[in-house]
Amino acid sequence: MGTASLEVDPDSFVKLDAFTSQTYRDVYPAIDPTRPELSQAGKVIVITGASRGLGRLSFAASFAHAHADAIILLARSSINLAETEKLIKDINPSTCVLSIVLDICDEAKVKNVFDRIKNQFGIPHVLINNAAVLPSQGKITEQKSSQWWETHEVNVRGTYNVTKAFLQMTGPNPANPTTIINVTSAAGHIVAQGMSSYCLTKLAVTQLTAFLKNEYPGITSVSLHPGMILTDMGSSVSWLEPFMRDTAELSGGTAVWLSTGDKSFLSGRYVAANWDVAELERRKEEIIRDNLLTVCNLYAS
Repeated sequence: MGTASLEVDPDSFVKLDAFTSQTYRDVYPAIDPTRPELSQAGKVIVITGASRGLGRLSFAASFAHAHADAIILLARSSINLAETEKLIKDINPSTCVLSIVLDICDEAKVKNVFDRIKNQFGIPHVLINNAAVLPSQGKITEQKSSQWWETHEVNVRGTYNVTKAFLQMTGPNPANPTTIINVTSAAGHIVAQGMSSYCLTKLAVTQLTAFLKNEYPGITSVSLHPGMILTDMGSSVSWLEPFMRDTAELSGGTAVWLSTGDKSFLSGRYVAANWDVAELERRKEEIIRDNLLTVCNLYAS
């Protein structure tokens, strides 16, 4: 008698994290970045972690499709930045691209880079905090402390450094609509064995987003779970591969949508790219009234 194989539902995690009745795993009309209603014309976009994965295939590509005036690509290695730049130019030759090698853990260098961006392009309209690492897996006693903390250095300190430099440019009440998208993860809300460092950093970034909304209400700050996409980072967690069915275009389109019009009702909140944005709009009053999609329900001033 043979052993029956266990069937895996590739939508399991999407269903567990679902806030809207309709969910998606690929780009759909409401978030299609080529729609004129989602045009990013006239905007300057800054993307960290732009040399590969989501930085390139999701965010750089989607904002190029949306006709952003300029896209600044930040990454700690120059190896693949040229490929991201080429992708943008292939999609939209009129988009100006600036690639900068930057270690986001170095606060002084981050500030210098943002001074350069301001001098060349003015104050950016959108910041995508995408840079992250997942170098350490295993039980706490099995990991090297240096690797465990490296995840925090990049994912939390790096995000903080970039966000601080961006806010120092924009001020608390920017003249133009301004958006910060912190790429977080549903992993921040679960206990995944062997991934303590990564999960904790994503929870921290989600909470940082809530602080941004509280301290800088004039800026729309959103935590975005990009979905489960088979990137280099994602493939390093082999047991998750059967669930990685989301396209890069899904999170990219969602980011463009979040950067368009008044999305302040989602500021300080967690949003998954899989969720139906039309339903989010319909439930706007409920989300605000009941303070939904947040980790913390108490604000102390």
